[in-house]
Amino acid sequence: MGISAIAGEKLLARQKLPEFFGREVLKPSYDGLGLSNIASLAIEWLAPDAPSLSESPASVAFNPELLAVSEISAAWNSWQNQAPINHVVLLILDGFGYEQLQSLANSQDIPAIAQACDSQQSFFMPATSVYPSTTVTALTSAATGYAPAQHGMMGTNLYLSEIGTIVNFIGFRPQVAPGRNSFPDSIFNPETLIPVPNIYLRMEKAGIDVEIINFEQFKQTSISRFTSAYSKAGNDGFKGYRTPSDAFAQLRQSLLAKSDRAKSFTYVYVPTIDQVSHRYGPLSDSYKAEVSTLDFALKKQLLEPLAGRNDTVLLLTADHGQRYSNLENTLWLEKHPQLTQNLFAPITGESRVRYLHIKHNKQAEVLNYIKQNFSENFFTITKSEAVDNGLFGLAGKPLSKEAEDRVGDLLLISHNDWICRQHITNEERLHTHLGVHAGLSHAEMLIPFLAYRF
Repeated sequence: MGISAIAGEKLLARQKLPEFFGREVLKPSYDGLGLSNIASLAIEWLAPDAPSLSESPASVAFNPELLAVSEISAAWNSWQNQAPINHVVLLILDGFGYEQLQSLANSQDIPAIAQACDSQQSFFMPATSVYPSTTVTALTSAATGYAPAQHGMMGTNLYLSEIGTIVNFIGFRPQVAPGRNSFPDSIFNPETLIPVPNIYLRMEKAGIDVEIINFEQFKQTSISRFTSAYSKAGNDGFKGYRTPSDAFAQLRQSLLAKSDRAKSFTYVYVPTIDQVSHRYGPLSDSYKAEVSTLDFALKKQLLEPLAGRNDTVLLLTADHGQRYSNLENTLWLEKHPQLTQNLFAPITGESRVRYLHIKHNKQAEVLNYIKQNFSENFFTITKSEAVDNGLFGLAGKPLSKEAEDRVGDLLLISHNDWICRQHITNEERLHTHLGVHAGLSHAEMLIPFLAYRF
């Protein structure tokens, strides 16, 4: 059995949740085997003395030795000691979960990535996403090295008491709005949203050359601003690309121009796998075609041209995986007015985990209604139970004020492939996503951790 397979078994056992969460579910790791730890690893390698810029410490660096397997520890230490690390690239392939990677490697759809994972130049194993396993939450952890409990970005749609409305954080606008315009800074400035610093700013303060390579239309969007606030990388250091192949070509050119003496960090984000998966489903023909195309571009633009530069490390990971959703398995909450009348706001969070903001003294009624009507496909836990089980951060550690306000009173969590939606406009009720994420299943929670020396 290879290192990644051993690590996978140990990780699943280590991150097991109580039985009431269901089967094949996984607790996120914030103590050394998760996404926030991968971000902290880049700082540990390049700038261990970087200023914290916060009273709250960031997550510790990614550490496979926590699995307590001598073979894994030896492989990790041997890989780290091969050569000094001067340049680090954090490549996030949105929606490219560990289980999906393994399936495509077995079907020979990603020969370059598969070869890289098995190379002597690499260390490869699964890691965990954050919870909810969704883009805005995970990308904020990847950009800060903090757990959601600390950074407070708890999902795509959140009720913000400070402005008294539900905000869609992809568009940075009210969830229900006649247009698609983002909030103006005078009402809601994204650069003040996150209470913890990002890794770009921390590394810049330590003298590291930092760049962001991202889709050109994402420059100065609200999510780019709140994940890179006050950093040069989010402004002058932002390089826009038009296609993923263009991104890899720009990355190659940038790395070839780096000085051996100056250390550098580059963040690269590719959203296309997730986009295709939402529409056609994970591991669909279109999904395979997109990942195969990225695999070829990686080989031609990076793996081959940069071969031999062993002081340069590619950290390839994802924000989350995806699972297939049967569109018939949708709970439409507006069909249950006996429940919604006890909520002071529409549901927030994600289709796979809903935050319920309950009117005063109505929690018992809400709990009873859910138990009587939804218990086969959904269950509830309180905010304190989520904290005790380590869903949002280290188990038992209190939520930040921002996180505390935004997760409501109860979490409505899906069993299996069910999702929950609430139709609150006069528009047609649409089923849009065959691929879903934000849940606790292995397919959603497991992400790849590939550390590869060129």
